[in-house]
Amino acid sequence: MNNITLTCPHCGFSRELARSVIPPRTASATCPSCSRTFAFSPGDIDNGASAPASADTPGVMEALAEPPASLAPSSAMSPPEAERHSPRTLRFTFTGRPGEYFGIWIVNTLLKIMTFGIYSPWAKVRKRRYFYGNTLLHDCPFDYLADPIVLFKGWLIAAGFFILYSAGNHFVPLLGLVFGLIFFLAVPWLVVRSRRYNAVNSAHRNIRFSFRPAYREAYVVFAGLYLLVPLTLGLIIPYVSYRQKRFLVENGSYGSTPFNFAATAGDFYRIYFRAFLAAVAIGVAYVLFIALGITYFSTAQSLASLAKNPGQISILFAVLFYFLLLVFYFCMAIYVQTAVANLTWNRTGIVDGRFSSTLRTRDMLWIYLSNAVAIACSLGLLIPWASVRLARYRFEHLTMQTSKGLDGFLAAAGEELTATGEEIGDLFGIEMDLAL
Repeated sequence: MNNITLTCPHCGFSRELARSVIPPRTASATCPSCSRTFAFSPGDIDNGASAPASADTPGVMEALAEPPASLAPSSAMSPPEAERHSPRTLRFTFTGRPGEYFGIWIVNTLLKIMTFGIYSPWAKVRKRRYFYGNTLLHDCPFDYLADPIVLFKGWLIAAGFFILYSAGNHFVPLLGLVFGLIFFLAVPWLVVRSRRYNAVNSAHRNIRFSFRPAYREAYVVFAGLYLLVPLTLGLIIPYVSYRQKRFLVENGSYGSTPFNFAATAGDFYRIYFRAFLAAVAIGVAYVLFIALGITYFSTAQSLASLAKNPGQISILFAVLFYFLLLVFYFCMAIYVQTAVANLTWNRTGIVDGRFSSTLRTRDMLWIYLSNAVAIACSLGLLIPWASVRLARYRFEHLTMQTSKGLDGFLAAAGEELTATGEEIGDLFGIEMDLAL
């Protein structure tokens, strides 16, 4: 045969080329459809595989860029090709049900109590497999592939460290400070290890996620920048949030394809600035409320006894102040969390795909508040209902826009990881799931 077919592994674009332009060695070419470079060699083409790139080949480049007239694409694409390149919206859905998850949750809770926490790794795997399996992108579920035995080994190390920390803090306070400093220095390492472990054990369409072990950058983002918070009077906090989100997104990949992050530090500062303006407005309104309240209490006949006893007025307003402060902090925290989540998803992409998140602050406020009331009134038995309800809302407002679909992603080489960082992070409250 004088001609061979060269196919782009990224978008599936293919073209027949004369065998004479194919070099006898490994080379690389740029696809005219998606503009991405891929490697090939004559043997790999015959076997339908790809090889690492070592050089570009002008003959192949010219043949791809200027194909024969009989092979040149027409101005009107064929229906399959037009459909493949037309923008599409892929939806996330969550199919979990409270009744199903309650069975898993109650068994996990009882077994963790009966085994003094030893069952925790198995409980974590069961929970995540349920939530991953019921989270669908374009009708295809995610998979959680972690081995409970590996998690258990990490749990033993984490439990030992926690016991040493607690004992040292109780019996020798100075030793507790030393362990606290060690833990602070270990946080960036824990973040990377936890993120890597969860990513490698998460998959979609049989392709695993991955996370690059960028430890040096992690120490800058999760330790070094925090040292500047008191020196900048907190003004660096939005920048810290921006750097952390960028770190978590840009070091992640789906198979061998990395994610990209298009947000800027200014985007994060705008969110925090709006929260600051709201805080100032609430503060001014509260001062006016205090002034008017004191005036009213001082003149009202029905509250003459309070006017004669300013101490009671002070206590009343102190209680009211702390209550309103708690409500205000809760609302501002939910606003910042929701706005940052939307911004992070909306500026995250992969190849030509972009995510879109449309969470609303008032909806999140209602969900969190009603969930808290339901859990408190049920003595915790409605935790599964609250968890499923929150997950369903989040995924109902998350989509992915792409013109090439989910085909063409290549799986990265598999890797074996220990779960020490994941379990220590969980034990001390550092949760680094795949979700942003």
